[in-house]
Amino acid sequence: MPARWITIPADDGQSFEGYLSVPESGSGPGLVLVQEIFGVNSSIRSTCDYFADEGFVTLAPDLFWRFEPRLEIPFDEAGLKKAFALHTEYDYELGVTDMGHTLAALKAQPECLGPVGVTGFCMGGTFAYLAATRLGVDMAAGYYGTKIAQYLDEAPKVGCPTVLHFGEEDHTTPPEVIDKIRGALGDNPKVDIEVYPGAPHAFANPERPSYKPEAAELAHKRTLALFRQVAGLAD
Repeated sequence: MPARWITIPADDGQSFEGYLSVPESGSGPGLVLVQEIFGVNSSIRSTCDYFADEGFVTLAPDLFWRFEPRLEIPFDEAGLKKAFALHTEYDYELGVTDMGHTLAALKAQPECLGPVGVTGFCMGGTFAYLAATRLGVDMAAGYYGTKIAQYLDEAPKVGCPTVLHFGEEDHTTPPEVIDKIRGALGDNPKVDIEVYPGAPHAFANPERPSYKPEAAELAHKRTLALFRQVAGLAD
């Protein structure tokens, strides 16, 4: 079934879009996939398609829509500068609100059946964590969430099976930050924290030079194992 863009209503009478990818079977459990700071670009869309191929109805919301709808920022030097500037301005509280609308829109799709989770990368990794603490999702997987440590006061609110992936050599989450995250979440039996030796930031993005295929494959394997268990899908 071909992927498509759908409209997601927002609180203020406005709306934004999201890229929806559906399994060949035509239905499945739901997954919101949250972008990096570069928008819903080809990398994010390909990752949506990857999770759809694994059986999940996957929706990537355009969280930068208030800056510019369907903004796609390249990974070159100028793109990095622009992406970092927008991320500095970005309001995470509005982002959580938009994620709530995205979850509602996903659940309203006729193809979406069963549990619904959130995953994401970089900025999206933090939003996956926040979805687990605030939005009542059934499962969550965050890849190298850069701001998770700023929200550790919410750690006791993680109520769903959650896996958090970090690169050992990620400059945004150095060892002392990962230790802090472990200290806040390590006693929660629902949370699994995985660190990948030698992996830098964005190790799961095949379009960036930081890509580490072995680490990415293992992280995806762990994410899918968790999600399939929660969703009741056969391996």
